[in-house]
Amino acid sequence: MLSERDLRELAALESPHASILSLYLDVDPRRQTKDHYRLNLRHLLERVEDQISRADREAVQRFVELEYDGSGRGLAIFSSRDLGLWRVFSLAVPTPNLVFVGRKPYVFPLARLWDAYGRFLVALVDKTHIRLLFYQMGELQETLELRGEPIKRHKQGGWGAEKLQRHEDEVAYRNLKEAAELTVNFCERHQPRYLLLGGADPTVVEFRELLPRPWSDRIAGTIPGDRMSDEVEIQEAALRILQQVERQREFALVDAAITAAAKGGNGVINLDDTLGAAAEGRVQVLLVADGFHAQAYRCTGCGFLIATPRETCPFCGAAFEPLPDAVDWLIATVLENGGQVEIVEGHPRLQEVGVAALLRY
Repeated sequence: MLSERDLRELAALESPHASILSLYLDVDPRRQTKDHYRLNLRHLLERVEDQISRADREAVQRFVELEYDGSGRGLAIFSSRDLGLWRVFSLAVPTPNLVFVGRKPYVFPLARLWDAYGRFLVALVDKTHIRLLFYQMGELQETLELRGEPIKRHKQGGWGAEKLQRHEDEVAYRNLKEAAELTVNFCERHQPRYLLLGGADPTVVEFRELLPRPWSDRIAGTIPGDRMSDEVEIQEAALRILQQVERQREFALVDAAITAAAKGGNGVINLDDTLGAAAEGRVQVLLVADGFHAQAYRCTGCGFLIATPRETCPFCGAAFEPLPDAVDWLIATVLENGGQVEIVEGHPRLQEVGVAALLRY
């Protein structure tokens, strides 16, 4: 399982000579079959076959096709036979399909996944019990339960019933307060990035109000279910909420790029403008619609890039040569210049234009 230490070790690794293959593969069985993701793997490896050794390519293929047990939703593989590097992470959360070859492992997608799913807590609460479930990268690590003071129900009416109801409310409040204190202690020990709450709406609202900052600020949403819910159902519901949070973050980046481009600021949309900005080293965040690929053309003289073919370069008069996949070139260029890459699924405007970017200047 991926840990913060793994991220630090990979981020610190750099080779002045050997190439390091970083490959991310979506293997979510809910989205595709084995044949589908194996085909995606072959396409990814074909894009970098002239940059990696045959040994690295075969090691990755052998693992995915023969050794991988199919237990995860995403795979992250880092390989360099020249360095003796082989790290595989089977993840309980999905990853984009992405490949990169460079002097350093490309760990940004892993860092983003860690930020979104690395440490989160589910609190299932009612008036007498609380059940806490702590997850790391989508995998359950620890549970804790607390049974509070029982609440006695009475059927009698009149003034006595009102008095008993007040007593029941006081007991429920004490239970929720004790549950909130337990949750705070649990959070301080595990430091979750997000909290998700489950239970009856009025109880959840009251419990939420008892949580102090910063923990109440980390509540990402509520999930259906109660403390008796199945752990698999809880995990699925929590991941759906966190995927929505991550999608909102990605959509906000795309919207920011579109707005900046419209105002003539630090943003561009469409392939031509993004190619130009990337060639100049100005791209801070590259935003690519999931599944988008396109051909581009590069001047053999001055290196000018265009999306639509021309016979000669308008700047130096030299001929153009095709780039088989403009997206691969964009990703490699942006990463080499220290930028970030986001593969975004489902944004309508980005699907229309294919790519966009937020710029450094």
